[in-house]
Amino acid sequence: MPHLGLAHIQAARYRNAVDVIAPAMTLHLGILQLKIGRSAALVCRGRTKEELDMARDAFQLAQGAAASYEQQKVKAIFRPLAEATLAAIDISHDDVLLDVACGTGIVSRVIHAQVSPKAPITGIDLNDGMIEMAREVTRDAPESFAWHVGDVTKMPFADAIFSVALCQQGLQFFPDEHAALKEIRRVLRPGGRIILTIWAGPPRFFIALAQAIERHVSRQDATRSLAPFAYAGLGTVPELLRSCGFDDVQSQELTVDRIIHEPEKSIPLEIKGNPVGPAVAAGGEGVMAAIVSDVLKSCADLVRGPDLIAPQTARLFTAVAI
Repeated sequence: MPHLGLAHIQAARYRNAVDVIAPAMTLHLGILQLKIGRSAALVCRGRTKEELDMARDAFQLAQGAAASYEQQKVKAIFRPLAEATLAAIDISHDDVLLDVACGTGIVSRVIHAQVSPKAPITGIDLNDGMIEMAREVTRDAPESFAWHVGDVTKMPFADAIFSVALCQQGLQFFPDEHAALKEIRRVLRPGGRIILTIWAGPPRFFIALAQAIERHVSRQDATRSLAPFAYAGLGTVPELLRSCGFDDVQSQELTVDRIIHEPEKSIPLEIKGNPVGPAVAAGGEGVMAAIVSDVLKSCADLVRGPDLIAPQTARLFTAVAI
């Protein structure tokens, strides 16, 4: 593939946002069209670059959402994804680790449990509610973690101090991915590794949830709820990494099951741990109940005993700092 300049990478991301990788099913969510295949991406037909950016930038958790996020989303999907990621890479006891966009710190916690690095694991997130929760859930081992509230493009760390930087489901939300990756490269040692995961497309559960939110709340909130799966730049990540000082870019797919235990109780927690949670809650208990009912009808074939099991696929990228 010929080398692309940054401007070409950015242009390609949005020019190709309406392309289909492997079409298998077409659904309509108001004016938002989704085309899904075995390795498909979210397709926002009719959306401009500015509209896609707005949906992404609006996907920020309210301060009170960290507890719901930790209670439901970490258990249901982010811990399984962290475990699958660590099974696919090598982390050493001697590595000095940075967890970027760490949320409540589940990647760091899984690494600590499995590897127990000698140096404290450093986590940084822009959301102080998430960092507060990370500190709370690691209070029994405070010497093993260093939590920071901060911007990934202006991190308060010296040059070349980390050997590994991990970012689980964060890159797609950075307003300036290039600046973020350049900053991660700055704090990595030469030969250090970056490890990224990004959702490869929208899973059925979240399509059903978005459809229900559109029916009972608003189309705008339905679009916002799908923001984690709407990253149009997935195909240009390798060139973006190379443009930011990385080489030896590798990628693979990881599929993990999102296990929603007792979905009648857990789906409301999923919604509360999503930035659209306040908008749904504003409609009252009747709106929440209607959304849950609609989702369960749409996903009835995914129910296994007391659980709703929804597969989700992420793309795992690794690269080496040069």
